[in-house]
Formats: sequence, C-alpha cells, structure tokens
Amino acid sequence: MMTTTMNKESHVDRARRGPTHDNPSVSLKKRLKRAAFFDQRERLAAEGKAVPVEADAGLPDALDDQSLMAHWPGGSGSESRPSA
Repeated sequence: MMTTTMNKESHVDRARRGPTHDNPSVSLKKRLKRAAFFDQRERLAAEGKAVPVEADAGLPDALDDQSLMAHWPGGSGSESRPSA
C-alpha cells in the first residue's frame, strides 16, 4: 500500500490522470512505471538511501506540448496504431 501525505499527491496519482510535461507518455502502463520509479526514489531519498532525481530525468531536452502532441496526431486509441 502506498503512503502519501495529505497535501502531497503521488506521482502515480498524477500519472493515472493522464500525460503531463514530466511524464508525457500516452501509454498508461509506461506512465505508471515511470511514476512508480519517482515515488520509490522520493521515499529512498527521504530515508537517506538515494539521491533525488529531477522530474524531467530521461526526457528529451526539447520536449514541449506542441512537439509532444505531434507524435500522436490520431490520439491514443488502437485505431491510430499500425497493424502488425
């Protein structure tokens, strides 16, 4: 079970709502994986067992909302994916 403070929302909670600037994947599975990493890293950093990681770690430097949406012109549904 995940513990959070009342005034601080977890990365996983935000990932469930949809893509954000620091977690831009359209795939819920990928957003949750990234969010779980950041939640765990924050817990370890609070315990002094790890160093904090910037929220945009691992993302391209030139990521902005326009370039993000340019990758998914048809939306995130299966109809926009190529068939195998």
